[in-house]
Amino acid sequence: MLFIICLSIIFQFITVIISLRLIRITGYSRSWVLIALAIMLMGIRRCVALFWLLQGSTINTPDLVFEIVGLLTSALMMIGVSSIVPIFISIKQSEEVQKKLFEDLQASINNVKVLSGMLPICSSCKKIRDDQGYWTQIESYITDHSEAEFTHGICQDCVRKIYGITA
Repeated sequence: MLFIICLSIIFQFITVIISLRLIRITGYSRSWVLIALAIMLMGIRRCVALFWLLQGSTINTPDLVFEIVGLLTSALMMIGVSSIVPIFISIKQSEEVQKKLFEDLQASINNVKVLSGMLPICSSCKKIRDDQGYWTQIESYITDHSEAEFTHGICQDCVRKIYGITA
């Protein structure tokens, strides 16, 4: 009986320590403090039973079945709280990865150049007037104000007009 009570106390105090470690992992202190406090009180109850047993009290003699149930409950609590630790560690790591991805996405969004609004364009030469009032080639303006790059080709209408070739 002494061994059962001592083992139950050990299991409960290990569970208290694990519960308090979960505060650092999860950041939810109130929940884990309440759980640790409840388990600590159960451990104190077991200590009282151990004290009665060691004192040889005949009035408050611990019941063997009750103490075995207490031991099993203590073991199951310890296993349950211990097995939840890797889940919270995984969640914490996923949150850190998500935060990093969000920061990278935010940095990418900040680097995106978008053309919007109305652009004054010359109806003859197709130059665009910039914010300083200078007229620049459309290719230069778009390259300077976006991520677009130009490569040159020639359309079928211009091939006919310039070279007299029909395609």
